[in-house]
Amino acid sequence: MSSRKLKNTTEYNYRENEELENDMEFEQEWDEVENSNNNRNQGMFVWLISILVHAVIIGILTLFLIHQKEEPKDVVITTTMIEEITEEEEEKVEIEVEKQIVEIENPEIVETPIVTEEEVVEEINETENEMESESAEGISEAISDMPLVGQGIMGNIGGGGGGAFGQRTGGDKKRAVMRNGGSRKTESAVNLGLEWLAKHQEPHGGWESAKYDGDGKEETDFGCSGLALLAFLGAGHTNRVGKYKVHVNRAIHSLIKKQKGNGSWDRVNYANGICAMALAEAHGMGCSNKGLKAATEKAIDYILSQKNDYGGYWYVEVQKGQKTQTDMSLSGWCIMALKSAMLSGIREKDIKANFVEFGEFMDKQKETTGDNTSTTKGDSWYQVNGDKVKKSVASTACAAVAMLMRQYLGWHRSEPWLEASSNGLIKRIPKYWIAMDVYKVYYAYLSLFQQGGENWKVWNKQVTKIIISGQRQDGDFKGSWDNNSHMIKRAGRVLTTAMLCLSLEIYYRYKSVMKE
Repeated sequence: MSSRKLKNTTEYNYRENEELENDMEFEQEWDEVENSNNNRNQGMFVWLISILVHAVIIGILTLFLIHQKEEPKDVVITTTMIEEITEEEEEKVEIEVEKQIVEIENPEIVETPIVTEEEVVEEINETENEMESESAEGISEAISDMPLVGQGIMGNIGGGGGGAFGQRTGGDKKRAVMRNGGSRKTESAVNLGLEWLAKHQEPHGGWESAKYDGDGKEETDFGCSGLALLAFLGAGHTNRVGKYKVHVNRAIHSLIKKQKGNGSWDRVNYANGICAMALAEAHGMGCSNKGLKAATEKAIDYILSQKNDYGGYWYVEVQKGQKTQTDMSLSGWCIMALKSAMLSGIREKDIKANFVEFGEFMDKQKETTGDNTSTTKGDSWYQVNGDKVKKSVASTACAAVAMLMRQYLGWHRSEPWLEASSNGLIKRIPKYWIAMDVYKVYYAYLSLFQQGGENWKVWNKQVTKIIISGQRQDGDFKGSWDNNSHMIKRAGRVLTTAMLCLSLEIYYRYKSVMKE
């Protein structure tokens, strides 16, 4: 019994020990599993941290790369902006040219020939291209390219080197100044004169003579307004091109608005001839004012209705069939207006017929404009009434007008009467500003420039110097000229300034049409 009991006890203890060992092994395995899980959790935590760190790094790199890729977009945008600026280059070139002109406008600059720099010429040519692209369609020919009638005129219609702007703009203008005897000083004087005219233009677009030493009569104001507009046009300014677009636009609009139904402005034909000439040149230079062509046609129709049986013109309005005298000075303005209109493509046939009539009438005055012999004195006439002729000697304003009419009607430089008349103007050349007849000076510049030769050089050198020295440089008068001419005294400072600007624009305003 005791041995079985002992055996059982021993077996129980063995099993108990075995179970204890198993429990210990289980606990050990559990601890190992738990430790393994802890280690795995720690690894996962480290792995997650690693992922987050890499994600941050990748994010930063991505942002950096995206930023780098956006730079080309900025370049593309910049390129677009450059293209937009390029479209405005012509306007910038024009501003640069105007700044350069302002720099020229210094009366104290030593007189030297204008130097043509390649870079400047290229800039001006760009502006010139803009001008030509804006010129009016259907223009017969450049205002400055042709004679009134005579040899070769029909061959020139529709062609010509200067386009609708002739030599009045761009590089052609600078070259014409150098070639024909101008200088920095002449251009400075013109620019100062135009600046004064611009500052004293009325809000309605015209100019009033009474405010500036004139008589204030309506016909005087129309004459002043027309000549002031011609001065801007003569220097190449229109309502589409140049520094004075607004002023030119206003001036044209004012003339159109004040024109009467019959095409005139006043009963005095001086005003009508000048205003018609201004509108004709504005149309010929491509100004875009509404109704400009129609107004020009009406004005020219009115001028043609005023001619007498000899193709000439008289001071005041005449009725159809009325017999009138012929005045050289008045005829000069009307014929110049017709010239500008014809070259703008208006009433060409009727105008040419008028020129032929007037030329034949000049031929009939055998003691003056018809005396083209070797012994001629170059005298003219200022009025003809039937058989009564009032003579005008070669040194006068009317002689200068007659010279210009003969030149534009086809005579050559070598004609004895032209040579004698040219010599007469030089014989009585102005020597002082106080004694200068501005009206005579204006026409003498036109006629002697056409005649050319030594007489033109003498006149240009001496008279130009006097004109420049007489220009006011003080206060509100700066750029203008005092009125010292008895013939146009009632017109005042506006007309004097406009006519002297036109005189100094001679180098490019019209091309020489003369033949030897």
